[in-house]
Amino acid sequence: MSSEKIFKGNIKPAFTDEELVRFLQEGGPQRYFSILADRYHDYVVKKCRSYVKSDDEAEDLSQEVFIKVFMQLKSFRSEAKFKTWLYTIIYHTCVDYLRKKKKNMHQVISDKLSTELEDVIEAEEVDKESLHNALELLLEQITPEEKLLLLLKYKEKQPLQTIITTLNISESAAKMRLLRAKEKINKLYEKQIGSGR
Repeated sequence: MSSEKIFKGNIKPAFTDEELVRFLQEGGPQRYFSILADRYHDYVVKKCRSYVKSDDEAEDLSQEVFIKVFMQLKSFRSEAKFKTWLYTIIYHTCVDYLRKKKKNMHQVISDKLSTELEDVIEAEEVDKESLHNALELLLEQITPEEKLLLLLKYKEKQPLQTIITTLNISESAAKMRLLRAKEKINKLYEKQIGSGR
């Protein structure tokens, strides 16, 4: 039975995100995109708000995100999770916005990651201010892709396999980058603790 026939009775079918994307990639009607947009509207606005802290800015950014999602649907790979792929678009859109506004994106990302990265620090007790400072220094030294990797792993709690597929990197590259970031933040944290004594 085609997806078109299922729609005829005004009943909204429980298609998965990936099925809806596939229908759209195959030239299906635009209402499939409306279902996706309705499904993720609140999620996208909430994620955007965590970067900009303003309802109006978050709403504007969410509109931009959905436009990008629509334009980039052809590049979505079915083995990836739609929600994780969507998060990468939210991240790039918000970071670009912060950069244009000359806002401190390191500060914003650092705020988002601080509590999650406490477990990464190898010291017995973690001083939150020193961790925050170390994290800001770390974020200045790594690539945007590595920042996204950290957010997906520690903030969004995505499994490594999902991250690998979404970012289109090898397992060894993902593990190496995470390990390198972990080692770097520990060194920077030690330095912060040392300078605070």
